[in-house]
Amino acid sequence: MSASPILAPVPASTPAVIKTSARQPGVLILDPQALSRAVWWAAAVVVTLGVLREIALPFIGGNTMLKNLRHFAFDSEHSLPAWLETVQMAAASALLAVRAALSHRLDPENRTHWSLLAIVFFALCIDESVSFHEVTMAPLRQTFNLSGYLYFSWVLIAAPLVAAFGAYCIPFLLRLPPQVAVRFVIAGALFVGGAFGLEFVGGRLVSAGGFDQPAYKLVSTLEEILEITGMALFVTSLIQHLAACTPRLTIAFAPRT
Repeated sequence: MSASPILAPVPASTPAVIKTSARQPGVLILDPQALSRAVWWAAAVVVTLGVLREIALPFIGGNTMLKNLRHFAFDSEHSLPAWLETVQMAAASALLAVRAALSHRLDPENRTHWSLLAIVFFALCIDESVSFHEVTMAPLRQTFNLSGYLYFSWVLIAAPLVAAFGAYCIPFLLRLPPQVAVRFVIAGALFVGGAFGLEFVGGRLVSAGGFDQPAYKLVSTLEEILEITGMALFVTSLIQHLAACTPRLTIAFAPRT
């Protein structure tokens, strides 16, 4: 009696993100539309849970079995929203690496940009997980006596880097198909607007009244929603772009020859 396969072929009529090929054993088939829907559903679920947490917390308090429901908190580094952003950045890095590998045939002039973007998002993924940027805040704040809009002082380091990298990517964006470039720009604007724009506003509020005021809670919630939405749009745009560039992409494990 033969062993059952780990992944059985999925009928064509069955909606699924990943299917196996009945004709080619060992081949996984990714449905870009279903994969994109899964990305958006994950973002929607996490955002909804985070918003419900902010609404419920004033009524239930912080002494419940789940404490203050910090697992769903937007303004926390060890929570579901932070985990989702880490996964989104890792997915973006992987997709960008695949696109960089294909660029030698599709668009050699963009290979450096695709590769650099993959590295940048890999670094962002690590930082989102371990929060390297937060290490810089206390020394900068104390050294330069920063407060108000610059209370979250890591933006002093990050903002020039983001501006320089954005300027560097302008020629790259102009070489992309217009629809892809527009989606990338919108995704970047959402993410940067949340991560930097609202970080300035949040710093001003915290400096004036602390972390527990309703205005700061609202701003931090909007900040994370913008970041998650921007990353979801970027990842799904990459999925659709890859599907359009190379409808049939094969990745095989083989020894180096």
